Amino acid sequence: MTTLPVILVAVDGSDPCMDAITYISRILSPNQIAIELFHVRAGVPEAVFDQGGDDGTTAYEAEINQWNDLKGTEIQAFMDKARKVFTTAGFPPDAVNTTIRSRKTGIARDIINESKQAYSLVVIGRKGLGTLPDFMMGSIAAKLAESMSHVPLVVVGGQPETTKVLVAFDRSRSIRKGFESVSRLFSRSLEEILLCHIIRPLSVPHPVTCTYFSTKTEAHWLDEHSRLIIPAMVDVKKHLSSIGFDPDTFRTAILKKKISRADAIVREADAHEFGTLVVGRHGASSVKEFTMGRVTRKVLSMAYNKAIWII
Repeated sequence: MTTLPVILVAVDGSDPCMDAITYISRILSPNQIAIELFHVRAGVPEAVFDQGGDDGTTAYEAEINQWNDLKGTEIQAFMDKARKVFTTAGFPPDAVNTTIRSRKTGIARDIINESKQAYSLVVIGRKGLGTLPDFMMGSIAAKLAESMSHVPLVVVGGQPETTKVLVAFDRSRSIRKGFESVSRLFSRSLEEILLCHIIRPLSVPHPVTCTYFSTKTEAHWLDEHSRLIIPAMVDVKKHLSSIGFDPDTFRTAILKKKISRADAIVREADAHEFGTLVVGRHGASSVKEFTMGRVTRKVLSMAYNKAIWII
């Protein structure tokens, strides 16, 4: 019997979390994936942890217990609602599991520890129950984005559309192999998959005012690196066809003379209404001392109303 890939969805009971659940239920292939809805239950209000633990809470014990019972009822109702979202989207009921676990070392750390099991993907809403502006990322999502390099992570902001996927494509092995892996999870009803490659000019950061490189050299640089990326794009297109995507679904774009790769990616996504961006955790110039490449970090910050797949 074939084991289905399992997606871990971090649940906190917030509206942004439900948006993330709705998004992932629509973009995944329902008959080929299992879902684990996972909630870490704190047991006491966050303010208690702010003061270093539960020492000194005896005077509030009765009300804290009442709060804990109410929160338990609320999260169970949320889990039931989330489960229904998936089953309504076509996921078999026995493929959607819910787990509520008491906090051990910290919410983010408990999610990270759970993610080290055999999961194919982890999903979290960009924000939680807090009151941060839309463009800011919640603390749990930020911690996962920085730390979760062992498994692909999806950070969902707003209510992104679910039919068009832009892949920030480069010559690194990680983005090619990573996308080949996560593409198996996507619904085959996607309308468009764009492999988008950015080539910056040699004269960055001042291509207009600096004349360090001749026009001929710049043109050769752009043409040469356009040529070098094409075979990798062809390989990915062959892979997509082999796993059941209609060849008319995917296309490629090579954007030249862009000063900022992150800005170019986000602008392209906005211009053509892509709700999903797939980015490599590290690019071609990977620096192992850092957990995330600069382009990915910038995209995560700028595209706050989209779903960012970090692979």
